[in-house]
Order: sequence, then C-alpha cells, then structure tokens
Amino acid sequence: MTASSPRILVTTSRMPFAVDEIHKLGEAGRDVTAADTFAAAPGSHSRGARRHLVLPAPTQQTTAFVDAVIDAIGEYDITWLLPMFEEVFYLARHRDRISAAHPDIELFFPDFETLARVHDKVGFTALCRELGLPAAASVTTTSRDELREATRQWPHWFARAAFGRGGLDVLTNTGPLAGESSIDDITPTPDDPWLVQEYLAGVDRCSWSIAHHGEIVLHSCYEHPLAIDDRGGIVFASVDSPESLAAAQTIARELNWHGQISFDYLVTDDGVHHMVECNPRPTAGCTVATSAEFDTALFDPGELVVVPAGRKKMIKAAVLRDALQHPSHLRRDLAAAKGAGGVYDQPHDHLPLLYSALSLQHIAAYRKELGMDRNKSEELMATQFFDVLWDGTAIA
Repeated sequence: MTASSPRILVTTSRMPFAVDEIHKLGEAGRDVTAADTFAAAPGSHSRGARRHLVLPAPTQQTTAFVDAVIDAIGEYDITWLLPMFEEVFYLARHRDRISAAHPDIELFFPDFETLARVHDKVGFTALCRELGLPAAASVTTTSRDELREATRQWPHWFARAAFGRGGLDVLTNTGPLAGESSIDDITPTPDDPWLVQEYLAGVDRCSWSIAHHGEIVLHSCYEHPLAIDDRGGIVFASVDSPESLAAAQTIARELNWHGQISFDYLVTDDGVHHMVECNPRPTAGCTVATSAEFDTALFDPGELVVVPAGRKKMIKAAVLRDALQHPSHLRRDLAAAKGAGGVYDQPHDHLPLLYSALSLQHIAAYRKELGMDRNKSEELMATQFFDVLWDGTAIA
C-alpha cells in the first residue's frame, strides 16, 4: 500500500451491501475502518475491515455522531468517507463542518439538498416527470380525507409514505400486501405526506450505480427472484437493462451526482420501466459487481462498466429462514438460489454470517424497549435501522 492509497471509513456496516462493499475493498487491499452504532454489526467483522468502531446513533445523537466521525477521520488518517445508509443525511447536513476539520477528505456523497430531493418520493416523482421519465399516475395527500379520496381515483391503487423505506409504510388494495394496513391507521400531514398511485402490474427491478460528478462509471440492474415477506429481495440476479442505465444516467447528469445511487422500477408488459423510488445510497446491486470493478469505479474511474446479466448473489440465512418457515416454498427457494454466491459468507470471510445472527440482539433490545410483542414483519424490518434513518424532519 502506498502513502497515497485511500483509507476508507464505511459507516452503518450492518447492511448487507455494506458487508459486500467492505469485503470487496479488503480484497483490493484497501485500508478500511468499519463503523456502526453497535459492536456486532456484521460488516465490522469482515476480513475486509482493518478495524471497527462503535459510533453514537446519528438519528438520536446527531452532534455526537458527527463529532465521532470527525475524530475517527483524524485518528485513522481517513481520506474517503463512504456512508451505507441514511446516516448520509446527517453527514451531508454537517458536510461543511467535516470538511473544515479535514479539508482533504473525499466525501463520496452529494450535498444535503440533492439527497433530500430524491429521497422524498413526492419530490422524486416530480423530478422524473420533469425529466420525461415514466412514472405511475399519482396524487400527493396531506390528510386522511385526501388519502381516502385519492384511493377512489383507481380501482387498483398503491400508497406510500414519502419518507418510507424497505417496503414499510405502504397501503394497497391489490397484490400480496393488500389489507395489511387500513386507511384508518394512516394520518398523512404536510410534513409527512403520502403518495397514492395507480397500481401497475409488472416485474420489480432495481439498479445501483457509482457516479463521479454526474457521470455513471459502474452500473448494475437486477431482479430479485426471491423476496422475504413480499418486501425486500434476498436473491439478486443481474439482468440486461439499457432502460435502467439511461434513466440513472439522466438523473445523475441532471443532479451532477457524486456518489452511489440506486433506483427501483416497475417494468410493465410493454417493457416500460416506470420509476418507483430512489435510494441515494448503495443497495444490493453492488453485490453482483466484482471487487476489481468496484475498486476501479471508486478510485480510478474510466469508461462506463455495466455488470453483465447472469450473476447472482443471495442472503443465504434469509433463504434458509424462508424455507424453514414455509416448507412448501422449498422447491421455489432452491430454484431461486441456484448458482448464487453468499453476501454474508464469502470465500475466506465467514464471520459476517455469524455476526448477522448475533446482531439480532440489537433488534431484540429495541423491540423490548418499545414494548413490541408482535412478530410483525414491518416492525422487525423497522427495528433493523431505527437509529440510522432519516424521516424528513429537520436536522440540527
């Protein structure tokens, strides 16, 4: 390693794509410091991490979190800050303070206003329409009465909170999630609006890209042939999708995007890729890129690289869980997982798999604190990132 080699701080190392990116950086010989709000975060125990840190929770302890990041940058001579989840909003809000303390740090994420514009599903849908990108017809609602009225516009509809994530905060009368929630349980407000859209039938696709100052240098598009509880994918299969690349590049150029960016699409039978939402951070699409592709895209970008179709990764423990809970799914699960490499258990790097089980203590402690005694899937998912999310409220 040369003196000029990047030294990377990866935050929110619990996420599966963080585990993957830390592993890739380690394979490329990079010096990686992995950090999260609890010691058992799986990515912190990857062989790709030279060291790991426990940081204050950005959502609940923003000032202490930013202070700790600034201290870590100085203590470990960090030259790249690489956030993995919604802690990026807290880092971006305090971007000037971080840069003032460490003028040479590479902050590989956009400014706060740019991040917020695409994270808000209402604002993102408006941006797509401005850019001529297809999106389902929709209505923004800021009260329960408006929400109820909007659902009467289509026989089949789908509603989402503007700042929801991970398949949470959804309401629909069609598909596998129909009836899970009631309009009577939802109260949109001007600060927490809900988007009601026409329900479109089709195939879910997702993309992930690395962009430098508005130009995408690495792109993958994938489908998830297996999902957990009809929400998040647990098997990821790369596919050819020029449409997703074109859409991602259009938005990256419009916003001069610098960092990682991901999108969800709904592909209808006519082949149209309807824009669904943006995740202004990495997602599982990184798992189907190679270590060399990822490292080059970050530190030595050149010509655009598109991940070819046919690569496959999986969260093996989640596949096993689904098969054990639903024995009738066994044949389907095996078919979906065939040929897929693991995300938490990569060659010569198996500790993240162990710590993915140990980290459940973090979830259990939070559920106990809130008095949760129901095993509802949306509660389980929410507690996985309660301390690193941003819901649109002002950041001090």
